[in-house]
Amino acid sequence: MRLVTSATMQDLDRHTIEVVGISGRILMERAGLAVANRALELARETGCNSALVLCGPGNNGGDGWVAARHLADLGVEVVAVKVGRAVMLPDDAAANLNALRHFPVTIVEAPDAVPRALWLRPWGVVVDALFGTGLSRALTEPFDGVIRAMNALLCPRLAVDLPSGVDSDLGLVLGECVHANVTLTFGTAKIGHFAWPGAGYCGRVEVVPIGIPRSTLISAPGADLLDAECVRHAFPRRDAGSFKNRFGHVLVVGGLAGKAGAALLAARAALRGGSGLATVATEREVAARLEGREPDVMIETILDKAGDCLKIDEATLAAVVSGKTAMILGPGLSTRPGIDALLTRLLGAGLPTVLDADALNVLAAGKNLQTGPECVLTPHPGEAGRLLGITSAEVQADRITAARNLAALTGSVIVLKGAGTVIAAADGRLALNPTGGPALAVGGSGDVLAGVTGALLGRGIPPFQAACAAAYLHGATGDLAGSTLTEHSVLASDLIDLIPRALGALLEKGVVR
Repeated sequence: MRLVTSATMQDLDRHTIEVVGISGRILMERAGLAVANRALELARETGCNSALVLCGPGNNGGDGWVAARHLADLGVEVVAVKVGRAVMLPDDAAANLNALRHFPVTIVEAPDAVPRALWLRPWGVVVDALFGTGLSRALTEPFDGVIRAMNALLCPRLAVDLPSGVDSDLGLVLGECVHANVTLTFGTAKIGHFAWPGAGYCGRVEVVPIGIPRSTLISAPGADLLDAECVRHAFPRRDAGSFKNRFGHVLVVGGLAGKAGAALLAARAALRGGSGLATVATEREVAARLEGREPDVMIETILDKAGDCLKIDEATLAAVVSGKTAMILGPGLSTRPGIDALLTRLLGAGLPTVLDADALNVLAAGKNLQTGPECVLTPHPGEAGRLLGITSAEVQADRITAARNLAALTGSVIVLKGAGTVIAAADGRLALNPTGGPALAVGGSGDVLAGVTGALLGRGIPPFQAACAAAYLHGATGDLAGSTLTEHSVLASDLIDLIPRALGALLEKGVVR
């Protein structure tokens, strides 16, 4: 699904009105009717045939006036509140407020505060029609007080277009924010519906067509909300004459003393992700201990100890890199002296590469962050912050801008991990991933993602598409693991074992369960 910004949505509305010839009044009528029908469903679930509709000073409020009219016509007891001191409403909103006066609706003017008695009544549903997609600042009184009171109600909260308090372009939370149970949006969803932290306030997001041509929505600038189709494109059916070398050979560099498991997780995930071959390259002492421990994974030595430093084994490095189709740098790599020289050498090989974990920390400590278009970086917020020179809290506060900035800085594809994983390319492409959840909050989960991403790169999938497919599959596997093992008990190795089951369901267009 295409996700758009507030400005793009305004352009789409304008095109529909001025070029297609569907008036703004008709668009508002269709939107408000959809809100009324959904509000009626929510009210019936509570068994209380009443609705409190809170309307703001713009066209979002206009949708609310229309919804209030239709709810009254459907036999619902409705109180519609005009919140704030706006003197002049937009023409379409003003016309619908005037029309509402001819229906059995109690209209309350609340320039400074909503009467306390309204908050004490039982309601079947409350409709948030205060602000839509144009909000870009923190709300002040009376709106922030209204939102606090609305959130305290026990009935379902239905947001019109976007919960008031969420920035539609970045998913920022601008202060007080409506916690919606359902958000009804029109034409197509907005980036803020699926970008965290704002996504956490939207509840169930439902998209309603109101007359905006589908062709203009599909081609509109914005971001993509990933779905199973990106996985199906990355995993075409294999022909009967297939053999292992056709599916890539992934080199995982890392797994130094104390962290050998990280590299093994990445290598095993690469194999589960479709790679024909996987090799772990590590230091001599670890390689000797790993030999034969994982029969599916080959082990090579590329580093020797030299006091406190690590020295590249020049005799084997070139041979180890030769014949590989992709690299994963970082799982269990450490930041010991000598690692920076190793990364420089390996990045110079020109292979499609995933940089994760300690590779990102070493990169952040260096001066040259230009990793190039063949690389995919998979930072968590802390690693992203170190690369950008900001705090992880600043990254989390505006994840989309952080991912975009990091993509521009490195010239690479960025997979900013976390709730609503953001995938950003240096050329401006942007995608949000809806899969995944708290079951992925376990050590080694990122190594699994790196492994699957590396497998796709090794099979020749372009970096942005590889990152999107890997993120979606990884998240879907996490969802499956959470439902199977509970979100409290998942191990990274469980994720690897469940990849085939999750992938099979996605390829068959079924539900991952």
